[in-house]
Amino acid sequence: MDTLLTIIYGLLVLTVLVVLHEFGHFIIGKLSGIKINEFSVGFGPKIVSRPGKDGILYSVRCLPLGGFVAFEGEDDETAEDPNAFNNVSPAKRLLTIAAGPFFNIVGAILISVIVLAGFGDYTPVIHTVQENMPAYEAGLMPEDHIIKVNGEQIDFVSEFTLAFDKAKEHDSVTVTVDRNGEVLDFDVPFSEDSGNKIIGIQYTQLKKNYSLLDSVKLSFKWLWLLTKETYSSIGDLIFRGKGIENYAGPIGTISIVGQAARGGFEIILRIMSMLSLNLAIMNFLPFPALDGGRFLLVFIELITGKHLSRKAENWINAVGLVILFGFMIFLTYSDITKLISGGY
Repeated sequence: MDTLLTIIYGLLVLTVLVVLHEFGHFIIGKLSGIKINEFSVGFGPKIVSRPGKDGILYSVRCLPLGGFVAFEGEDDETAEDPNAFNNVSPAKRLLTIAAGPFFNIVGAILISVIVLAGFGDYTPVIHTVQENMPAYEAGLMPEDHIIKVNGEQIDFVSEFTLAFDKAKEHDSVTVTVDRNGEVLDFDVPFSEDSGNKIIGIQYTQLKKNYSLLDSVKLSFKWLWLLTKETYSSIGDLIFRGKGIENYAGPIGTISIVGQAARGGFEIILRIMSMLSLNLAIMNFLPFPALDGGRFLLVFIELITGKHLSRKAENWINAVGLVILFGFMIFLTYSDITKLISGGY
């Protein structure tokens, strides 16, 4: 029963995010006058199917793995309808392609605002100060709330770790704290310990609540930190061959999401925000068959005025799909291995 609930939770979260992505393509395509044959939630055989007054078929299918939008003539260069996908202007196609990732970004922002306004987030607070160490001698004390490192604002715990590691490039670090409402600056020299630079503190996490206005502003910062981390991970994988163990395929993602979702509504929202952002980032990579690859081809057409033949475009996307499917098969195998070994 627990396994079944995990699968259901995972599928529901992923379906919502993928449908949001496809709805972006759908609504902008429709507003751009592109002919749409079907908008579907799920894949496989139809459960419910109704034609709308706009001539679009709206469907719910039996496999809850996302959804799709079927544009007229999207993969057919012989389509005669002037409103077929490949017959409209490059600008309209660019907007429609970009709308999917854009809607996921908007979704991630809205969800993160709800998380920050409704549940708050964690900030670093000094827990202990080691005697006779630089931090102790400089005057830092337990329960000091760390708000800046070398002048860089610290709103989240993850920022403190990054800022402190960056500060190790120097001989000292300026730590700004809030001590009972008083803002104090401490210039703390580093001490060497087995080749590592330390100042002699241990910190803990304290949950901080935010106003709606602060939540809106900080949501962009929160997601920017996640974006940098994601691109750093992609760079390590592509250029250094590192970090493949940190990636999950469909089975692993459903398992992780399902287990996290059972931790409560806050955890569900946090996972949804991160996944929605990751879905946008990964989909907009300039790789064949992804939105980013399709966007790049249409953008080149817009700049050069030369339309790549549909046959060549289909071949490019086919090669991209083969590579993507191969990668997904590898990740699925890795997922199964981790599940068997208890890695998830």
